[in-house]
Formats: sequence, C-alpha cells, structure tokens
Amino acid sequence: MLVVAIGLQSGFEVSELDDLTSAGVTSSVQTAGVDLLFQVTVSSIGTNVVVRFEGSLDDTNFFNLDQDELDTTITANGTRGFALNGCPTKYVRLRLVSISGGTPTVATKVGAA
Repeated sequence: MLVVAIGLQSGFEVSELDDLTSAGVTSSVQTAGVDLLFQVTVSSIGTNVVVRFEGSLDDTNFFNLDQDELDTTITANGTRGFALNGCPTKYVRLRLVSISGGTPTVATKVGAA
C-alpha cells in the first residue's frame, strides 16, 4: 500500500484520525507539511477532556507538539481548531490524556500544508 504524506500532493490535505472514547492515542498519519491544523470535535462531554497533540520523527517515539509541554483542556461539546505553524514533523497523532465525567467521543481530523 502506497502511503502519501498529507501536505505533499495539493499543498493542503486532510486526514481523519480514529475516534477516541477513552484515554489513549489515535493512529498516526504521515505529514510533509510544517503547518498543521487539528480539528477536534467533542460530543457527550461531562466536565472536560484533556488532549495532547503529538509528533514523531520515527512513528515510534512521540512528543508533545506544544513547546511548553502543555496539554489542552476542552470543557464543552463542539468543534475547535488548533493551528500549529512552523512545526516540521514526520508523523502526528492525538492523545486523549484524560476524561472527567460523561462518556465523550473525541473525533479528530488533521490537515497539513
């Protein structure tokens, strides 16, 4: 199977990641871009969910894409966009760090240019 990195073909491609309903990580997607946009949609939230945008150079060892090592707390249902500019990384994924209340679903798409 040929894997084409998002951000390599037309200048901006989008890939859908796995939906998460418990703490864990999505599958990763290869990217050729340095500008990333994560679209995160949360439904059935209780109090909050905490997510982390992760990158890797080898698709094995992942790190927080936030330079300050901060995670992102989401407190309401809905769709949000998170732009990461000038972030050259080969693979990206989303980590659902924790859930506080409810039975939320976290759906994620990532675009790269």
